[in-house]
Amino acid sequence: MSTVETLLSETTFTTITNQLVEGISYLTGLEYYGIPILDVLHAFLIAYAYRSAVGAGHKQIGWGQGFLATVIMCAGGGSTVCILRGEPVGILKSNLFWGIYGTAYWLMFSNSFVYPFFHFIFSLPFVEELFTVADAILRNAAIVNFGVLGVDSTLGADKFVAKILCGTLAGSGGGFWIDTFNLTHHHWSFSTPRWLHAANNDVKASFITAVFYILATHPPAIFTELTGLPILTYIEAEAWSAVVLSLSLVYGVVYSKVLKRSRGTGAVNKKRNKKKH
Repeated sequence: MSTVETLLSETTFTTITNQLVEGISYLTGLEYYGIPILDVLHAFLIAYAYRSAVGAGHKQIGWGQGFLATVIMCAGGGSTVCILRGEPVGILKSNLFWGIYGTAYWLMFSNSFVYPFFHFIFSLPFVEELFTVADAILRNAAIVNFGVLGVDSTLGADKFVAKILCGTLAGSGGGFWIDTFNLTHHHWSFSTPRWLHAANNDVKASFITAVFYILATHPPAIFTELTGLPILTYIEAEAWSAVVLSLSLVYGVVYSKVLKRSRGTGAVNKKRNKKKH
């Protein structure tokens, strides 16, 4: 590649990176009367996911039980990292967290309108994917700022295993507790988490994102040698890690939808074949 082509590619990459940083900064700062919009979208996504997971059994689940399960789904990863590092659990410092996620849970379970409404809008093209991107931006912030960079101040900047572990847990730790105690069932019980046998998409995505951010920032030379791209600042690396996580999570959503459709088509074909015979 010529010097001119190299400069053009670097200029294009820099332009895209700056746009990403500005766009993500705008979205994370988007508020309505002091209420973060991304947090509201995330709260309803989690409440909807939990309501869908419990299915018809939601009537057997008490308010306290369901709300605790929802909180664990929302903040279980960060809280697990806090416990591992001996830090105060972050959600105890925020009244806004309890207000937003408590309201989303109450609305999703308190009447017969909200859940069907979200079920309808998530059936529309790209709506669930947009909510998933909002989820990814918030998760990425937790992976980077709390999971990875949080190790620097508590354990040291050279503790790379701790950074990968804390980053992965910050992004997917809630699923660990959901599996461990079967929180989507009426009767909770202890069992070996499924993702210790085979990591699910959330765990893989969080792991890849944490490793990407670490490679892009500690030390920068490794990232530039592997990719041939310019050195990234911490903010730029965080923006690109948000893209990595978003693509990974959206892939999981799309794959799940395709799998459900193929299973549904297979079931219909089986019924038709039985009728013919």
